[in-house]
Amino acid sequence: MNQSEKQLMGKVAMVAGVSFVLSRFMLGNFLFTIPLMVLAPKFSDRRHALIPVAAVALLTLIVSLFQARGALSESAGRLLLCIGLFIPLVLLVASAVWIYLDDQRTFVRYLASCAFGMIASIGLVIWLSSGSETVLEVDSIMLESFGALFGQLDGRSGTLSMRDLERVYRLSVMVSGSVLVPFCMGLVGFASFMAMSYLGRSDDGFSKRVTSWFVPYDTLWVFLGSWTVVLFLMVFKAPYVGRALALNVALGSCVLYAVQGMAIIMHFVRRKGLPISGGRLMMSLFLIAFLVPGLNILVVFLLPLLGVLETWIVFRKDV
Repeated sequence: MNQSEKQLMGKVAMVAGVSFVLSRFMLGNFLFTIPLMVLAPKFSDRRHALIPVAAVALLTLIVSLFQARGALSESAGRLLLCIGLFIPLVLLVASAVWIYLDDQRTFVRYLASCAFGMIASIGLVIWLSSGSETVLEVDSIMLESFGALFGQLDGRSGTLSMRDLERVYRLSVMVSGSVLVPFCMGLVGFASFMAMSYLGRSDDGFSKRVTSWFVPYDTLWVFLGSWTVVLFLMVFKAPYVGRALALNVALGSCVLYAVQGMAIIMHFVRRKGLPISGGRLMMSLFLIAFLVPGLNILVVFLLPLLGVLETWIVFRKDV
């Protein structure tokens, strides 16, 4: 092994370590794959770039199994372990696909990276809606944890009774199941975009390429068809599973149009000559969407709407 290979292996170990440490924190659990994607172009063989991804996946699995070792003998404990590993697994698979498809168009890489998360999300929603004995036991455990957490936040004021608290919990679970696909797509999109932005930080052409991002026209039929199905199921009060699956598909199409909406905003930013990079714009929109009440509604609805409207209104005439 020559000197350059030793330096590269040192970087692999360091980045894998940083990524794993990030994955142990609540916020870092959504961002820990960014260093892995940033490191990938350092490898001449993209298969070798998957080594740090596999290392982090193995470390995550070993630590999670060790922490849950006392509950693995019960089916409820195994299900809770699967739920806890869901987001890390989705992001690790997405980063591996993103790295492996580095010679494909950005839109193809993104959809392929999201594919596992979308399928796994739908499968998880169906599984948790089955009402099996294991699911009901896990549901009871999570309700108890939710009550304990809310009790700490609520203090001694006692503003909610146990019945009201259970209603809040049920509503939270139902909403979560209805937005799991777009949530995973958003996390994958944010991580991959931040990695691309960092790699293209000294390349002015990166922001220009972002302004030329378009969603294929046929996506409009998925958008319109899925929202039509959602409306139909709502009107006829279909079971929750059907409504949740339809909402996941509809909101997933909204995520794609939100990407196009961000490209439109980036186009106007560049045309006005404002000194804002694509990474800063994405970070700002992400923080507003997740952390700023009121304004987050504008971001969540405005970006997809802007993207859909470009089907009929040309916002980027010079692209």
